[in-house]
Amino acid sequence: MVTSAASLFDQAEPWAAGRDLRGVEPESGRFRITVGPGVVRLSWASPVRAERSGEREVDRRRFDVAVEEDRIKSGRDEADSAGRSITEWSRKSRAAMCRTFAELDYTPLVESGRVPAMITLTYPGDWEIVAPNGASVKRHMVLWRKRFQREYGEPARYIWKLEFQRRGAPHIHLWMAPPMSPGRSGRGFAQWLSETWARVVDHPDPEEKARHRLAGTAIDVRNGLRACDPKRLAIYFTKHSSPNLDGDKEYQHAVPELWRQPGRGPGRFWGVYGLKKSLGVVEVAQDAYVAARRIVRRWSRNQAVYGDSASRFPTAVVPRTAVRLVPRIDRDTGMVKHRHVRRRRTLCGHGGLAGGYALVNDGPNFAARLAGAIQ
Repeated sequence: MVTSAASLFDQAEPWAAGRDLRGVEPESGRFRITVGPGVVRLSWASPVRAERSGEREVDRRRFDVAVEEDRIKSGRDEADSAGRSITEWSRKSRAAMCRTFAELDYTPLVESGRVPAMITLTYPGDWEIVAPNGASVKRHMVLWRKRFQREYGEPARYIWKLEFQRRGAPHIHLWMAPPMSPGRSGRGFAQWLSETWARVVDHPDPEEKARHRLAGTAIDVRNGLRACDPKRLAIYFTKHSSPNLDGDKEYQHAVPELWRQPGRGPGRFWGVYGLKKSLGVVEVAQDAYVAARRIVRRWSRNQAVYGDSASRFPTAVVPRTAVRLVPRIDRDTGMVKHRHVRRRRTLCGHGGLAGGYALVNDGPNFAARLAGAIQ
């Protein structure tokens, strides 16, 4: 479906035909429209920008070499500590998660006939012993996947997101289609999940481990069914970051003090396992690209909901300039504060011909209508 929708756009000239007599690419670059199950993305590849980016990378490498040479000449035994302190979930990572979740092909989960569910994996009260850093949590997920495959004879397929409780303990949300039949051990999925996760975490205190076995997991079928298309699924995993939905839950993205040291950070806040992307890409002319960008930008602006109007009027259409609450974490106190920002709703964060993406409920249908509007 995404390939058929992408083919509705008028394709640009072949790459070789777009070059000049010297065989050099035109400075205007190449323009692409990418169609996914729940996203329409516009991108622009410029040879001039790529050349400048390569030059900057060479300069950074030369600087690193100069720093290392200075360290050797000065007689210092150890280099400066690598890494940086991660204190919160970055805005760039949030946008990348939404785009990726909307580009995935969920056919293996939908055609399985199982009921999707939102699964939560938490840690015991004394969590610092079993999860001293982010790498330990990722290792627990690897062990859990291996035991899932041994139990049910199939690889696990899911998307996940890392969050933190107010006490600092990490917990993981997974969206997947749990098996409906018992596995090799004869236990149901809920019982197997709680017992297996407690054994994977393996708290040294027997009493703490017993409590973790009883309350360390949760299965929510209702929220799993609400994610009935890629856009709703992507928004569900980001709704906690908005002060307009379900209260202020931005604290769930604040990294605990134990993990803020370099080399002990959380790593990625989200990920995908067992699912692949399904995309249709087409190169279009510059005029068609500009027209598509204008249409999608206006559509995205009309879909925006900002400020307190989201709680009072869920279907309200905001003006071109709107006020929104932007969360900010105070690094000294760890408290979450908000400030009012008046910002224009646009598709892209850059000027000129820069691209962007828009989340939609039905990517192929939206792309087909967009192709007809351009023509």
